[in-house]
Amino acid sequence: SVSGGYVNEASGEDSSVSGGWSNLASGYGSSVSGGYGNKATAKKASVSGGSENTALGEGSIILGGFNNTADGMNSVITGATSNTAIGLSSISGGNNKKAVVEAE
Repeated sequence: SVSGGYVNEASGEDSSVSGGWSNLASGYGSSVSGGYGNKATAKKASVSGGSENTALGEGSIILGGFNNTADGMNSVITGATSNTAIGLSSISGGNNKKAVVEAE
């Protein structure tokens, strides 16, 4: 479902976009809460505002910021700029950080 905003798309089953502009929720149960150009493409992935953030991992979360990528299962990024979380990892703020956790 899409609740307001401009050119938003919720194409995943049980997905939602709540406002903003040019956001996409294409994963099952994914959500984007406002912002601009954000994408939640994996199952149960979510982006809460910001701009040009992408949640690719299942259950991944991005809480705002700009140009962040959560590319691992249950990875989390809390804001700032150009961060990448891969694997079961998290980043709290900062710029240009990369957190990688390899599966055992």
